[in-house]
Amino acid sequence: MTETTPTLRLWFMDWHGWMLDHNPLKDFPSRSPFLAGSLPGLCAVVPVPLQLPCYPAMEKRVSMPRPFPAMQMQEILHNRVVFFMPDRKTYMRSSPGGHDTLDWVSPRSEEWETFFPLTIEMLRGLSLLLTDGTLRLESDTDTVFPTPTLQNGFMLQFGDRSLPLFLNTAALNQISQIIPGNSARIDLTWNTDTPPSPITVHRQTLPQPETL
Repeated sequence: MTETTPTLRLWFMDWHGWMLDHNPLKDFPSRSPFLAGSLPGLCAVVPVPLQLPCYPAMEKRVSMPRPFPAMQMQEILHNRVVFFMPDRKTYMRSSPGGHDTLDWVSPRSEEWETFFPLTIEMLRGLSLLLTDGTLRLESDTDTVFPTPTLQNGFMLQFGDRSLPLFLNTAALNQISQIIPGNSARIDLTWNTDTPPSPITVHRQTLPQPETL
């Protein structure tokens, strides 16, 4: 009996806080604003355990015939990747300005060529964080955090504090598992040169929008 290699689906946020998506009318990759509780139409299927670089299988939610060019996913920074086209020696780039501003022709990897991979659990945790009234975050000094906003560079903005998503993948996973009406102690890492700081996350029991 042939063993099936385990796989993992990943979705990708671009540097501007939009998600890598698929335009079924053009059958071409696109980008869309992050929408809490919604899955974008394009993901990558990768083997488990994930070892980079690798060649992901790009999967469209709406099946269309046009193939993707061969893309190598490379880790360029901690928990951030680029998509390199070996045949063209170029990178995929996500430019601001609309939904159809993705291309494959960037000669170098900089901010607009960088993507943050998210599992479905991480997407669920991020959706909960960004949905007003769903969570209550409190520090050990009883400070209550406001509902954050997404900012450039994979950052969540809590008032005057910025939280790097790429340093808090475990926290996103943990938040996604909190049952309504329950609380959990979660460590948040605000920057690379300070230790994590614990907060208490309460998930409210009030009626809430559907999440992933």
